[in-house]
Amino acid sequence: MMEQKMKEEEERKRTKEIEERMSLEETKEQVMKMGEKLQGLQEEKHQLFLQLKKVLHEEEKRRRKEQSDITTLTSASYQSSLTMHTGQHLLNIQGSPVSHNRPGALMSERSKQLFPTPVIPVSRNWVALCMCNVSSNH
Repeated sequence: MMEQKMKEEEERKRTKEIEERMSLEETKEQVMKMGEKLQGLQEEKHQLFLQLKKVLHEEEKRRRKEQSDITTLTSASYQSSLTMHTGQHLLNIQGSPVSHNRPGALMSERSKQLFPTPVIPVSRNWVALCMCNVSSNH
């Protein structure tokens, strides 16, 4: 009876070892399959990333082209507006009710617009120094 129990126990141990070996092999096989699957997914991710990068680049090019077109149209519109405005302004300079046919007065005003009086920057220390000199002289 003891011998039979020992034999049964040894048989269970062998069966358990065989099952463990099989499960270890199965686990290794599953790990290898998952590794392959992971590698495939990483490659797919890489391809999708490259595709996204390409689409974003094309979108940026399209946006820049649209912006350039808008700038060109705005510039052309501004040029035509400027030409019209300048043409009207020239009529005013040549003689209008405002100038009373006195081009000299108008030209004087125009020269003030074109060549404003220069402003010379002065530091606070210089102003303070001048104020001291003025007050000490009086």
